[in-house]
Amino acid sequence: MELFIVINSFFLLLALAINSGLALFIYFNNSQEEANRFFSYILAVASFWVFGLLLYINLDSAEWLLFLRRLTPIAGALIGSCLLYFSLIFPKGSHKPSFLWKSLILGPGLFFPFLSALTPWIIKGFVVVDTKYLFLGRPLLGPGYFIYLVYFLACFLLAIGILLRKYFIVKGKSKGQVFYLLLGLGISGTFGIISGALLPLMGYPLNFSMGPTFTLIAAFFASYAIVQFKFLNIEDFLISGVLFLFGTSAVVGTFGLMFLNRLSFLFSFYVILANFLLGVLVLIKNSKDKINISFFGVTLAIVLWTIGVYIFWNSASLNIATWGGKLAFLGAAAIPAFLLLFGLAFPKELKPISFLRWLLIFLPPALFSVLIFSNQVLKEVVSLGGGISRIYGPAYPLFSIYYLLYLGLFFYYLYVKQRVLGGINRIQIRYVFLGWGGAAAIALTTNLILPLLGIGAFSFIGPHATLIAMGCIAYAILKHRLMSIELVVQRSVVYAVATILIMAIYALAVIISETFLRRIMGYSSLLVAAGAALLIAIVYQPLIHSFQGITDRLFFRGRYDYQKTLREISQQIASVIKLEELTRLIVTSFIDTMKVSEISFLLLDKQGAYFKSVPISLARYKRIEIDRGSPIVSWLSSVKDILVREEVEDEIERQTTFDKETLIRLRSLEEVRDEMERLGISIWVPIVSKDELIGIIALGHKLSGDLFTSEDIRLLGTLANQTAVALDNARLYDEVVNMKDYSEEILQSMVNGVMTVDIRGRIVTYNVMAERITGRRVAEVLGQSCQALWGPKGEITKVVENTLKDRCYVNFESSIASPERGLVPVSFSSTILRDHQGKRIGVLLTIQDLTEIKELEGKVRQADKLTALATMAAGMAHEIKNPLSSMKVLSQLMPIKFADAEFRDKLQEIMPREINRIDRIVESLLGFARATAPNFQETDINEILKENLHYFEHQAGEAEVEIVTAYADLPKIELDHGQISQVFSNLILNAIQAMPDGGQLKVETGPGKVIDGTLQNVKIKVSDTGHGISEEKLKKLFDPFFTTKYGGTGLGLTISHSIVDGHKGYFDVESKVGQGTTFTVSLPVTQGLI
Repeated sequence: MELFIVINSFFLLLALAINSGLALFIYFNNSQEEANRFFSYILAVASFWVFGLLLYINLDSAEWLLFLRRLTPIAGALIGSCLLYFSLIFPKGSHKPSFLWKSLILGPGLFFPFLSALTPWIIKGFVVVDTKYLFLGRPLLGPGYFIYLVYFLACFLLAIGILLRKYFIVKGKSKGQVFYLLLGLGISGTFGIISGALLPLMGYPLNFSMGPTFTLIAAFFASYAIVQFKFLNIEDFLISGVLFLFGTSAVVGTFGLMFLNRLSFLFSFYVILANFLLGVLVLIKNSKDKINISFFGVTLAIVLWTIGVYIFWNSASLNIATWGGKLAFLGAAAIPAFLLLFGLAFPKELKPISFLRWLLIFLPPALFSVLIFSNQVLKEVVSLGGGISRIYGPAYPLFSIYYLLYLGLFFYYLYVKQRVLGGINRIQIRYVFLGWGGAAAIALTTNLILPLLGIGAFSFIGPHATLIAMGCIAYAILKHRLMSIELVVQRSVVYAVATILIMAIYALAVIISETFLRRIMGYSSLLVAAGAALLIAIVYQPLIHSFQGITDRLFFRGRYDYQKTLREISQQIASVIKLEELTRLIVTSFIDTMKVSEISFLLLDKQGAYFKSVPISLARYKRIEIDRGSPIVSWLSSVKDILVREEVEDEIERQTTFDKETLIRLRSLEEVRDEMERLGISIWVPIVSKDELIGIIALGHKLSGDLFTSEDIRLLGTLANQTAVALDNARLYDEVVNMKDYSEEILQSMVNGVMTVDIRGRIVTYNVMAERITGRRVAEVLGQSCQALWGPKGEITKVVENTLKDRCYVNFESSIASPERGLVPVSFSSTILRDHQGKRIGVLLTIQDLTEIKELEGKVRQADKLTALATMAAGMAHEIKNPLSSMKVLSQLMPIKFADAEFRDKLQEIMPREINRIDRIVESLLGFARATAPNFQETDINEILKENLHYFEHQAGEAEVEIVTAYADLPKIELDHGQISQVFSNLILNAIQAMPDGGQLKVETGPGKVIDGTLQNVKIKVSDTGHGISEEKLKKLFDPFFTTKYGGTGLGLTISHSIVDGHKGYFDVESKVGQGTTFTVSLPVTQGLI
């Protein structure tokens, strides 16, 4: 019974540690997902159940028996309800039940724990049968126990049924997830129900505590589903998950052993846990590979060996110690067989393992299993001199020969393969040699050689030494990129020496404190011990660095310093911005640092079709060109990790499953391998920027023949990242230079003068055309202030200053003084320059030379004036001829009819009128031909309109015309008061005369165009509701002598147009026949700079 309790306690402790660790990992991996939370709840409750039973079978007092026995219904109800709900929401994408259904499912699961913990309704009592083994007693079941049991079974069976149905519906990875979940739950649940519920009801209480142990099966298949099918969307489980699981399991196991008061088992527990997790990890990675299977077999054998050794040395009963010894021999018997299988399969089989070899491998452990339990290897354990001693049977020497022979064969096969194989396989074999060489030396000495000499007191050390071997082997199996074996040895020696020295310092401090302070002076040694601990914490890391430096100088002079190399090359790369220099630096760095046989630096061409080697002339530099769609480029683009030829070949050989996805991947790997062989390149390092492949560093093999280790790969990866940044900088530099040249070319080719000025008024940019317009050379202008060049009142200075005050210009006409050309008519356009944050950084000013335009405008105006005068002259012939004809007729009749009084009256009426008409025509003609230059003054435009309207108020009243005004609040503008008044008088008079039957005259003013917050012009509208003007007549409206009213000269609008044009303004006319006409006059606010 003692043996049962020990073994069962161990497996319960293991289940507690693994279930709790897995629960925590799944929960914290993605606590947002409800499925993850509920599966972690199931594992957590299972851990609670396991912990209760672990305490239950180790109780030595009856007072807690009933409480611990009631924990099982609590755990069962919670597991059943959570499992049922989990089956409904798993896998991802399943329809989630409503809140009502969720409450109905989970409610009973919370109700039964309440009843079990606080009432006797489920378990009402406990009858102790054996006072020594209290857990063998019989619980008194309450009336609700069978209801609880039916509820649990219903939940379990419903959950299995739901998952089974989903298995036939889902596809892809979800199908694999559901399958392994069903397998784990089905096996563990079935055995758990039989051992934990049915058998105790049938009168077998011994099996009750075994139920929780089967949760390890569910945990195993859940872990397998995580690794193979991303169960619960968990990734990276093989590294972070296992480490987390080991840490939490170790902590939970430690506390569990503390509760059980079995701290002597603590270190053995760590050994068992580490071996077990390593074995499971490797098996899950590839459960069909002989390497992984044999490794798992070795770990299980070590677990049995460790448990047996612990039981042997820590049991008070000779009978149990004998069973512990036999269990240790059973585990030890399997180790050489599984190791030999591992040696034949790892890292690859040189030839297939024949049936005879399979038989020779596993026949001896099977035979020794029989011999062990028939007392032929270990006969008995006896008490001797206050301790225990083993008496070996007749088969023990045979067992020893078997052990040594198979271990020798294991090392022999590794030696042969180390000579035959190369590349990464050779490094992996070295790791196995390192691990098992050290472990075997320790274990054979303590557990085989010394016992043969009669010294068995050190046999407990053997199992612990296996951690060295299993750690090395697991690393060699799981990692593709291994550290150099020399580096591992160096670091091991450094840490070992440092640790021994530290322990010696601490021990010395404690001894001194005990002998000197306490015994002689009577002081407490606690202060000295604390000071020593603090000193150790301070000097430990510097000590490590010192020893590492010493070992580097003594044993590893040829090996480069990874950090130093990285730092130096990174600094050099960061200082280079030209692409050709960067390429040369990278190539020479790799050649000098890693001593590679050849190297190539490939970049994507501008068309994005090929990766081509940058053309440089260096020894060992290889020119390569590969298509963007090539297998290597495609693989690097998708994986974005370094491609190593040996790794590709190794992964191809490791493929054992051949489903559709695996076949596609295998085909891709084979294409990559073939292209690598064709090009003769061993390492392909991707240069990735913004998740895009922009370049490749291709390396040949090392001249020394060594492989690229994990340290090399890390260095390559880090330098590739640095190179990506440097390439981005180099390309940005090229783009900036090209853009600068392009911009400079555009700037110098522009027909307008362009200059930029900074916030302080200093000229930054100045093109050739600006030189020609201003007459000032670039050399004398750049860096100078505008005030220094053109004075504070210069036009350019005022434009820049006003623009900096947010008063920009668009085609503003002015003139500047040029030392070479005199006064040059120009047009300014300016805008504020701002940075990406919107902060003002300067002014962009364009200057257009208007010399030719003004000359052409003068010629056009002269031609227009001559044309107008010609038109006027032609009109005058008609306009003057009519009154002259009347006057001529009257003069001819005057001698005849002068005595006629009526005739004299007509003569007095007609003659003055016709003469006045001729006078008006001549005056208008003279005014148009001799238009004087306007005299600009700041004037309120609203006041001019008011004056004119006041003058026509009487006339408008007689014509029954209503005057409506709408004046805006406008600034004063620069204009000639008299000329503009003439324009408005003409427009108002025309409007009144256009409404003979009355109407409405509306005069409005308002702001015009605004640029950068500055008002550029104002608008004046004069509208009438008269008869309107047709479109044909609108086209001739400003022609001389064109009129639409009786008695008009047809020169009013012509003169008005000329005046507005002289003010740099313009007319707009809108008219609809029968609705009226609107004249809009636009006048600039200023005739000079604002």
